[in-house]
Amino acid sequence: MKAIKGLILFCFLAAGISSCFTPPEFSNHLTISFNKIEFKTSPDPSDADSLIIYIDFRDGDGDMGLNESYRDEPYHEQTFYLENTVDGKVEPIGTVQMQVSATGLPSSLPMIHVSNPIGKLVTNRSRDNGFGFLPAFSSADLGCRNYELRELLISPASKNVIDTSTFNVIGTLRDQSGAEYYVIRDTLYFTRNLDFYNIRVRFYQSTAGPGGPFTEYSWEDELCQTFNGRFPILANGSGPLEGTIRYAMPSAGFLPIFSIKDLQLDIIVKDRARNRDSIRTQPFKLADIKVN
Repeated sequence: MKAIKGLILFCFLAAGISSCFTPPEFSNHLTISFNKIEFKTSPDPSDADSLIIYIDFRDGDGDMGLNESYRDEPYHEQTFYLENTVDGKVEPIGTVQMQVSATGLPSSLPMIHVSNPIGKLVTNRSRDNGFGFLPAFSSADLGCRNYELRELLISPASKNVIDTSTFNVIGTLRDQSGAEYYVIRDTLYFTRNLDFYNIRVRFYQSTAGPGGPFTEYSWEDELCQTFNGRFPILANGSGPLEGTIRYAMPSAGFLPIFSIKDLQLDIIVKDRARNRDSIRTQPFKLADIKVN
């Protein structure tokens, strides 16, 4: 998980945007098109190389970009789950980000806040509680996929999602009205919320030439990384907006993994209303797009 967060931060800082207002001659629904792609190698072998994509966009109402403050549902980073013992299923639940002032805790925590919750939070113990279809717990994958040991804030309205006798409650907090909030540190089942990102990149590779077939290379499965990230808000007001997003993806793995293989990228971009558009690049080799 640390690798993912570091990567997102880098991509956020590396995303350069140029934009200009134009007359409202296009739809409020976001559209994107491919501009170009570059590969820059680092002269220092200890530094990462960069794969840089340039995406042209048009958006009629200009709601492009997500700042760090956008962390409440539906832009929460991780989705957790509740046990639905009636249906024998697990139900997704989002979070809101809360500021916390307490010794030994992070300055902000995601909080479960839902009235009349249907069941307990799903943990690594849920497989033994009638939910055997859940992924098996693996300490090697902890924090990368399926399960993560983490702190979570539970609002007074949602206190029934935990049982203080089985969940690891590490503290309680009170607001100005005296309402009690639980802080837990437990191994929770999660999935990544794709609406946390406003740009996603998927990699496809071929060893049979530019005609393929192409198969997906999953950075998450292989290295517990992702090139999904965020670019910041592009305009303070509303109205038609168009421009070019420059999105840099750093990695020391591009050349060792892909070498002389043919590559294609799927690029998905979203606006704040979660309208989306996607493109797939033409096949390319890293050597053919090298710019330094």
